[in-house]
Amino acid sequence: MMNRTMRRGARRLLALAVIAASAAQAEADPLTDALMKSKVSGNFRVRQESVDLDSATVDDASALTLRSRLGIATAPQKGLTAILEFEDTRALFGQDEYAPETAGYAVVVDPENTEVNRAYLRYRGISRLDMGLGRQRLVLDNQRFVGNVGWRQDEQTFDAFSASYTGVPDWSLFYAYVDHVNGIADVEPTFNFDIDSSDHLLNAAWTGLKFGKLSAYGYALENEEPDAALRNLPPRVNALNPTLRYRENATAGLRFDGNYTLPLTLPVRLLYTAEYAIQELENATGLDFDTDYSLIDAGAGYVTGIGVVSARLARETLGSDRAGNAMQGFQTPYATKHAFNGWVDMFLNTPAGGLVDTYLTLAADLTPYGIKLMAVYHEYAEDDGPLRGGAPRDFGSEWNLQGTRQFGAHYTVGLKYGNYEADGDVPVLIGTTANVDTEKFWLWAEYNF
Repeated sequence: MMNRTMRRGARRLLALAVIAASAAQAEADPLTDALMKSKVSGNFRVRQESVDLDSATVDDASALTLRSRLGIATAPQKGLTAILEFEDTRALFGQDEYAPETAGYAVVVDPENTEVNRAYLRYRGISRLDMGLGRQRLVLDNQRFVGNVGWRQDEQTFDAFSASYTGVPDWSLFYAYVDHVNGIADVEPTFNFDIDSSDHLLNAAWTGLKFGKLSAYGYALENEEPDAALRNLPPRVNALNPTLRYRENATAGLRFDGNYTLPLTLPVRLLYTAEYAIQELENATGLDFDTDYSLIDAGAGYVTGIGVVSARLARETLGSDRAGNAMQGFQTPYATKHAFNGWVDMFLNTPAGGLVDTYLTLAADLTPYGIKLMAVYHEYAEDDGPLRGGAPRDFGSEWNLQGTRQFGAHYTVGLKYGNYEADGDVPVLIGTTANVDTEKFWLWAEYNF
């Protein structure tokens, strides 16, 4: 009896020893430990987008698409993390009556696609230093110059080396070298936003001021695509989106953004932003242009028990320059453009005469209810007159309305509407983009974990 008990006890001790040895081995294996403690992420967004435009040659569009995104990030090992993320966009239930999926319809730049969205190594083994190498998401300031275009189903990412450092009090320093842009679509011949490049992105922010943050930036972009793609020549006609048909684009600027709570009994906060940038651009034919950019944005917010309501008035100017018999507008090829100059997206490419966008924004962020409301009114005009002379012309005006509701930490639904009314004096905005009355409507639901 004692021998049997002892044998059972010995077997239990042996089993415990094996388990303990296995656990010790797993802990001693950095790769196993990193994989076992990995974090999985996902995002699923289904969206109905409809486009109604005043055209005799292009049909109205309807797109019902699902964007699925799944990723994994390993646990840090000596400061090193590996991130891998896949992305897929599908049209649902045959609702693909939109270009580029079906010819003859209005454009919705959400083509069906499956790709590696992110794949990079991230290193944070040195205090306040964050470095990345590979395909990654880059978002700088308000995304006016560099962003991920998160509104589109296929977001924009960059094959790059990046480094940010916050070890100096009140300072944030950023640098990235980009050799490929993984844009929002790569459908040739008309909807290709992918390019090979040789870019240097510099951004420095100082928060030592009491009333806001001051940022300085320099973005030197060099297009490495073949000359046929840049100049829209056979065999790759329209091989690049027009805003990417440049040889070099160098932009430098300053941005100040902040708010100040007034010393009043009422909880009123002043809101303000000022920005100025200059740009030197060599176009596809070798002509050089010098343009500038400016933004003045001021408003006020009122804090209530259920959230913040605000009103802002702004004027954004993307300038223009002339060289010989050509004009060129200020371009922001890597921007999250949907967030600027109206949600109908009439001005994704800046017209040759530039663009002046004067707009009023009313917003309510009702935090306890998870509700956000926004209304924006735009008026658009040229910055410089037509090439052959004359005063700057009006392009049109636009209303934007949006409401979103968040349910807990994972679910969001939203409604969005844009109505652009064209001015008849300007029949074409840029290239072959007709200046016509256009309405767009969106309904979406999103799950994120």
